[in-house]
Parts: sequence; structure tokens; C-alpha cells
Amino acid sequence: MASLAERLERELHAAATSNPRDSVRYAAVLERAVRTCTNDPEAAEALDLADLYLDLATEYQGLERYEDALAAADSAVDAGLDMRPDPRCLRAEILMRADRVAEAERIWAEVRADTAEDVWLYNNAGLAYAYAGRHDVALEWLTEGLQLAVRTGDPEQLVEQLAGLRQDSMDSVGRPADALQEQAWAFLDGQQDRPTGPQETQPPPADSCDPGAPATMTLAWVPSGDYEEAVALWPELAEGDLAAGPDGPLPHALYCRAFQRQLHELSERGIATLAIAPVRVAPFTAWCAEQGRPPDSNARASYADRLAADSDPSVVTWPPGRNEPCWCGSRRKYKKCCAAPTSTKSGRQS
Repeated sequence: MASLAERLERELHAAATSNPRDSVRYAAVLERAVRTCTNDPEAAEALDLADLYLDLATEYQGLERYEDALAAADSAVDAGLDMRPDPRCLRAEILMRADRVAEAERIWAEVRADTAEDVWLYNNAGLAYAYAGRHDVALEWLTEGLQLAVRTGDPEQLVEQLAGLRQDSMDSVGRPADALQEQAWAFLDGQQDRPTGPQETQPPPADSCDPGAPATMTLAWVPSGDYEEAVALWPELAEGDLAAGPDGPLPHALYCRAFQRQLHELSERGIATLAIAPVRVAPFTAWCAEQGRPPDSNARASYADRLAADSDPSVVTWPPGRNEPCWCGSRRKYKKCCAAPTSTKSGRQS
């Protein structure tokens, strides 16, 4: 029999993913989960109270319950919310939505004084001001953020988003593209023009998938512990779109972010079921020797399909549930790891 915490996790997942979206229903389930966590140690252990309050603050904003959203944001911080930008920005964003701009501006200024090198601060402040129609102020934040992202080599992979948001605000105030926009596009072109090898999977054309027909795809992925050896042994992996960085192979965490984006793109193209097959160097090399095949991307794709066909327990279906362990093996919850918005180019990493 499922525990109370397990039942709550299922309810939260169902409410969060319902189509069409029902914020009233989701907020009610979140409220019940918060109450349960305060009274049930097992639920408090299984569910992240700070995450629950964060989600509740978001849903309350959508329902224009701004005082409740502010209270939930404060409770999230009290529960140990760990996010970027600084958690104080969550309150500032809600105040902006509630048209309490002067209060929000004091918070933005305080956070900027404390975390001037956090590119997420400029991203989120720019978004908040643009949403409020204050594109002149949004441009100030987005300009500083874009300059910072380009200057530091874009470790958070935000140049494209910042440049796009900045262009939208420039269009809104009637300003033409300037040297910084050109610099950002040149930076992105340089990233795209790096040498690439064969892909681990070949995504189908955008119009090739019937959204009404079930389809399954298994992707080959190299887990941590094998990744460093793999990129040293297999140059075409190291130079491929998922692993190549400006100064050599990306760190494993950034490789996983790129992999997460590929999974999202395939899902959006109509692939109903996606699975991830970990390719470990030793067993894969032995399999290639048995098959008389070179250990290239085509062989990795075939090996992934073989693992899936054999129902190998290492193969996992994507995406996991919001509170389940992340597919990348980090042991963090999916929501706090590869599903964090820094991987999907939305506004907050929490």
C-alpha cells in the first residue's frame, strides 16, 4: 500500500502536468502537501518543503493572490530555499506583478549590491521589468547581464536568452540593434560553428512525427565516471554538439544540460516515449569487439537500442517525476537538477 507521501507525490505530479492547466487544483494540492509536511515526518523527508512553497508562490501569482504569493515566498526562504538568483528576488518578482514597483526596486538594488556577478539576477530583473511594460528599465538590466555573460564566456548558457529578451525590449522602445547585440550574435555563431561530429541520435525532421501515433526512441548517454575517459578515447564524441566546448570537452554537468535540451526538442517533435541508455566504456568496448564495430556514434546508438530491447535495468524513461532522482545520476531531485530552468532556458534556477 502506498504511503501518504507517495500518494501526495502522485497527486502533485498529476496536478502539475494536467492539460489544460488548473492552477486552483494545483494550489490546493500544494497547500495540502505543505500541511502534511508540518505534521508527518515521513512526508517532510520525502517532499521538499521549500520547493512546495516555491511552487505555491508561483501558482498564487497566476491566480493574482499576491499577498498569499508573498507569504509563500517568505516561507520558502525560511524553509531553506536554495536558488539563483538570490531568493530575495522571488519576493521582488511578485511585488512587480502586484504593481508594487518601488518596493521591488529596493530589493533589486540590495541584491545587486551583494551579487553583482550573478548573471541570473540581470536575467530575472529584466524579465520582471519587461513583463511590467517597463522596457526602458528592462534594457538596463538586460544590457548589463548580456555584457557579463559574453565577458565570462557564458557558463550559464544565457547569452541567447538575454540577447533575445534585450532585442524585444529594444523593439518595444524603438531602438535599433546595436554593437552589443551584434557581439552577442557573433558569440553565438562562434559557438554553433565549432567542429561537430556525428550525433548520438539523429532527430527526425520536425514534420516527420505524427503527434497522434506512439513512438519510442532510446538515446545513448555517457554517465559520470565514464565521460572523461570516453571523450579522451572517442574524438567524435568530444567534438560533437553535445560535448564540445570552446576550450575542449564540456564538463559532465554541461554535457547533461545539452542532453536535456535534446530530450526536450525530441519530445516537442512528437516522440511519445524517450528513454536514456547509459553507455559505459568497458562493456560498450567489449560489445563493439564482439560485433566487429568501431566505437563510434552509430555503434553507441545501436548499443543503446540493444540495452532497451533487453530491458536492461540501467535504461530509464524520461522524464522522471518532479521529486524523483534525476536521470543524470547526480542523486539530486530532477526538479533541482537537469529540470532546473537553467537547463531549459526559463527564468530561474532553483
